[in-house]
Amino acid sequence: MSIDLESLRVRCIQLTLVSALVFAPLAGQAQSLNTLNAIASFSEEARQVFLDAEAARAAGDPEKEVVLLEETLGRVGASSQNAYPVYERLRHNYADRGLFAQALEVGQRQLQVAGGPGQEHSVLVSMVGMYSALHQMEKASAAANRIEQLMPRLRTSRNWASRGNWWQSGLAQAKAHIHMRSGHLAEAEEALKTCISSSLAAIRDDPVFDGSVQYLGCIQGLMDIQIMTGQLAAAGELADQLRLAAERTLALKKRPAIHLRVKQITGRLALEQGKTELSRQILTDGIASLQASNSADLSLRAADLRAQLARIEMLLGHWDKALDWHQQRAAALEGSGEARGRVPSGSVEYAYTLLRLGQATQALEMLEKITAMRIKSQDDNSLFRWESEAFLGVALAAAGRRDEAMQKLRLAIPRYLDISKSERSSAEAGVMRTARLNWLLDGYLALLSDYASGMIPGQTDAAMDEAFRMADLARGSTVQRALSISASRASISDPALADLARREQDLQREISALAESIGNLLSRGRVAEQDKVVSEMRATLARLSGEHNTAQSEIERRFPGYAALLNPKPVGIAAVQKLLKPSEALISIYAGSEHTLIWAIPGTGPAHFAIAPLTREQLDLKVATLRKALDPNAEAAGRLPRFNFDVAYELYSRLLAPVEFGWKGAQELIVIPHGKLGQLPFGVLITQPWKAPAARLAYAELADAPWLIKQVALSQLPAAIALPALRAQGKVLRGDRPFIGFGDPLFVATAASTTTPVAQSTRGIKRRNLVVAGVTPTPSSPAASTDLGSSINFKLLPQLPDTAQEIEEVAAVLAADQTRDVFLHSRASEAQVKHTDLSPYRVVMFATHGLMNGEMPGLYQPALALSNPALSGDGEDGMLTMEEILSLKLRADWVVLSACNTAAAGGQSNESVSGLGRAFFYAGARSLLVTNWAVETESARMLTTETFRLQSAHPELPRAQALQQSSLTLMKKSAGKDYSYAHPMFWAPYSLVGDGGQ
Repeated sequence: MSIDLESLRVRCIQLTLVSALVFAPLAGQAQSLNTLNAIASFSEEARQVFLDAEAARAAGDPEKEVVLLEETLGRVGASSQNAYPVYERLRHNYADRGLFAQALEVGQRQLQVAGGPGQEHSVLVSMVGMYSALHQMEKASAAANRIEQLMPRLRTSRNWASRGNWWQSGLAQAKAHIHMRSGHLAEAEEALKTCISSSLAAIRDDPVFDGSVQYLGCIQGLMDIQIMTGQLAAAGELADQLRLAAERTLALKKRPAIHLRVKQITGRLALEQGKTELSRQILTDGIASLQASNSADLSLRAADLRAQLARIEMLLGHWDKALDWHQQRAAALEGSGEARGRVPSGSVEYAYTLLRLGQATQALEMLEKITAMRIKSQDDNSLFRWESEAFLGVALAAAGRRDEAMQKLRLAIPRYLDISKSERSSAEAGVMRTARLNWLLDGYLALLSDYASGMIPGQTDAAMDEAFRMADLARGSTVQRALSISASRASISDPALADLARREQDLQREISALAESIGNLLSRGRVAEQDKVVSEMRATLARLSGEHNTAQSEIERRFPGYAALLNPKPVGIAAVQKLLKPSEALISIYAGSEHTLIWAIPGTGPAHFAIAPLTREQLDLKVATLRKALDPNAEAAGRLPRFNFDVAYELYSRLLAPVEFGWKGAQELIVIPHGKLGQLPFGVLITQPWKAPAARLAYAELADAPWLIKQVALSQLPAAIALPALRAQGKVLRGDRPFIGFGDPLFVATAASTTTPVAQSTRGIKRRNLVVAGVTPTPSSPAASTDLGSSINFKLLPQLPDTAQEIEEVAAVLAADQTRDVFLHSRASEAQVKHTDLSPYRVVMFATHGLMNGEMPGLYQPALALSNPALSGDGEDGMLTMEEILSLKLRADWVVLSACNTAAAGGQSNESVSGLGRAFFYAGARSLLVTNWAVETESARMLTTETFRLQSAHPELPRAQALQQSSLTLMKKSAGKDYSYAHPMFWAPYSLVGDGGQ
């Protein structure tokens, strides 16, 4: 009997491997068996070298792996079909590290030894993506066409039943690469969703595909598009799927370098979420990995990581550091020669950085090359084409070629906005995406202002209106979005559909928060103890996503115009004027990088426009100067700091005086600030030069100062587009109960047990201070924003007995039922707030500590401090967080946050309303009364009580006028013989944000 020794040897190897994999996962067995089958015909020497290469890959030594794979090719024959799996590993090695030119060369050799259309298909899909990354779109399209031509043969093959989904997934991914590089994001998004669904079907039918880089690549691509289009919540949800796919790929295929792909996209997501330090850490780790494998200078992945690090510095305003990263990227690309394909060493971000550093000529030259290349390769529907054209327009303006710039920008900006607008499911636009848009708008506004001011003759009125709308777009904020979301629900006449809209919005918010929490937990590294928690969170995330998709589909079916309500277009001057009453005027301010633009729109009569020679940075410094006297720090002692009347008058003379014909005579002034101007109550500006005389009673002389608040009542809006939303809400039926209040929560069993008192004392002035006893406020780490084991130390919070009197007095003047609607001490609990139906109340008031993110150990969201659950027994944690406020349902005319710094945005945000304020707007509030600094407790009580006494006595009195009159009344009072309340720290801490009308 003859014996086939080679067949017997192969069978023995297979049996050995199978016995070793008895307890391994099915997918792992399949992958290993595939590897064995691929090398079964190798010689013993070739097989050993190949297995050594596999070991080098698993050990994270890609250079050694390349050497061993090349040796294997020499042993099996580079032109032999046996070389196919060797080329596969070699291509993966280069592609994972971003060495796409080398990977493509290997791919071409691999195609020559492919054993059929299925193997060709696999190689071609990878090559389409790499050609696209190299900007070699003719070759990418040719490879995509070859895939299309293979599909009829694949559909008729006997393997279609088992591999058809996988082949269709690859075709969809190839199409997505073409659409993406062409700037057709909507088409790319649809193709990637098809790729993912087909991949999941393939994995379900045959686990051998689990852990495939093709599936991982489709997730990464879809995340990239979602980030570009502002769908951060959806991208955050996909981030967890990406991590899982990468872990499976690493476990099954032993490809450590696969995590470079994850770092690329998760670093970008963290940046868009505003987590600059976390993003920097992720990206620099990626660079370090490539440097360790001697790949950083040739890798296109390294080029992308450097570009993202440059974006971080641009976002932070560190233009010199950004330039350094851009130059490092350019030097590496230029040094790589032909290996970089057609990837330009310049970029629009590089060019804009040069502009900000005063190098307009170099920036213009760079943008002209980039734009010419994109016009040649991309059509009229490409986002990237119009982006470069818009930046080119900004550079033309900076170079003094204004007419060319205006022609370019008037065409490019609307097209860019139209193509890049975010989906209605977006929770936030993304900080870098918003910054990029604002850089474009800042340049466009600087040019428009030259036309609007008459510096360049012609089109004055049209330019003024266009600039007004663009400034509103640049100023757009999360607060404005919260108002739009609330207004969208209020405009739905069908109550059931309105409830469904609220449910859809809440689901989107919950999905975003949960996806971010999972990411934050995993960013610390895997901890075995939290595996169960993460698994449960993932299950919840999947359930919420399904519910959200169902609700979204139902709304789209029953209310097709709903999306337009969530993303309203900027309104022009005429549209705003129609919404104003004869007694009202509106001031809009835009602080630019070169100067500040101001519009004044009266209820009747012509609008006025002016340009102030103040940059955003200069305005920020002046605001900080005034706030030193309004919000003295913890070291303040004796008299309050001197108020700087010179700066107060300078701001008035530069911002309001030039447009006074547009607002003088109005009873109510609606101010739309920009940047840190929103953190300064405009009532503290003075209308003429003034020096304080001496006075016997401290601060009494300040009552005679020419304060702006003496001339006009003031309210504040986040953006002009919020006015139509609020005026539309005015038609909605409000609550029928006058008031509900929560105050003086119980933090410790007795006041004596409180630790070092927090209230500052300045000549007897007792303030509700934000600084918690013994704790220095620090921004919380993004990686620690979810702490499952945290608890609140209520001993750090001082009691606020004055707030009980404040709540009771407001309740009395509004004729509220004090037994039913006033919650003090232990009854001012988190559970009481969450379990009470707040929708019937016209005024909802909280008088307690307002805490910012990271203010206390264990607190990772802005929150209102309520009663210690150990004393109230309510089962909650005692902190009404921003996330929990978002879940409330309100129809309130007023929400009063008589706490500390509830107007402060905190962190890097320049918004003038905190996350707490945004949350209350989302929940349904029409206006907020928020504090700009730690209030003095007695004057705060008198101010709020008098405001509502006036409202109660004169129902027709607008909210803004009630606040104005109560401030003027307080200004004339004093704290006995100690001091007068005429200092603006006492009478100006509150801002009315929202609708200041009746």
